[in-house]
Amino acid sequence: MPHHNEILSRLSRKAGLQMNRSADFDVLSQAIADETGESLGVNTLKRLFGFKTATVVPRLSTMDIIARYLGSSDYDSLMKLLGNDADISMFTPVAGIDVQELEKGAQVRVSYDPGRVFLLTYLGDFRFIVNEVEGSVNIRRGDILTITQLAAGHRLIVGAVCRDGVDLGAYEAARYRGIRAVDLL
Repeated sequence: MPHHNEILSRLSRKAGLQMNRSADFDVLSQAIADETGESLGVNTLKRLFGFKTATVVPRLSTMDIIARYLGSSDYDSLMKLLGNDADISMFTPVAGIDVQELEKGAQVRVSYDPGRVFLLTYLGDFRFIVNEVEGSVNIRRGDILTITQLAAGHRLIVGAVCRDGVDLGAYEAARYRGIRAVDLL
């Protein structure tokens, strides 16, 4: 594992989070603020972990806060501890879609193994309607899904499934291999 991934791994471990849900970034942001007295925004953390689609070169002040949270006095000290390859600016964003930035009516295709494909239309407020389904018996055409994050390589977590006006509860899929592809059509 390259050292730059070690920084994110250490952040996740220290916070006790998997960093695979939108809420995890809220918790990490608060944990950093509680321990260091300095704040890092949720969107900044999402960019660092590759959950925002924009490539990021973090500011030194951001990296200093992260270093202090991880027990070093500053980023340079953390770099010395981990080696020169720990430069977090080398992170590549995860292929995914930032749900917060979708416009109503946007079409999204989500696929994962074995042979599951959903064609979704964004309704706003993190809600999608299922237009087409392949390979799934649990999710059906017409279901309304509440999804806060769509990222390749990560689980599909649906906060709520609504079918014919009935809340069926949460739904989780792609647990082992993650989502194969997320495409904005």
